[in-house]
Amino acid sequence: MDPAAIAASWSDSIAAGRSRLYVALIGDQIAGYAGVGPERDPEAPPSTGELYALFVHPDHWGTGAGRALTDAAVTDLHDHGCTAVWLWVLEANTRARRFYARYGFTETTDRTYSSLNNLPEIRLSLARQ
Repeated sequence: MDPAAIAASWSDSIAAGRSRLYVALIGDQIAGYAGVGPERDPEAPPSTGELYALFVHPDHWGTGAGRALTDAAVTDLHDHGCTAVWLWVLEANTRARRFYARYGFTETTDRTYSSLNNLPEIRLSLARQ
């Protein structure tokens, strides 16, 4: 992953109004980020939002940063009228899958392959509570 390319992509998406980005700070360090916006799947119900990305640096795992970012992301989507939140997670990322399951996301039968290295992904869904 090229950090400059990732930053440019987020910058363009935010400037165009397609997504919103949340950043977790611990002290003066960026611990992680979450990006959200409308669901990109054209077959999704119109009230579905997507958690595009959730990343917490491993040095900050277990600090609550992931939970805080997910809270902010889900709240944002609900505030924008979403009754469901979808996300894609790498099938092999068991740590993330456990985190999302504890949060209340459930696995769907939808599968795809990531645009990064063509790895298998699973769609997860969270209904508005």
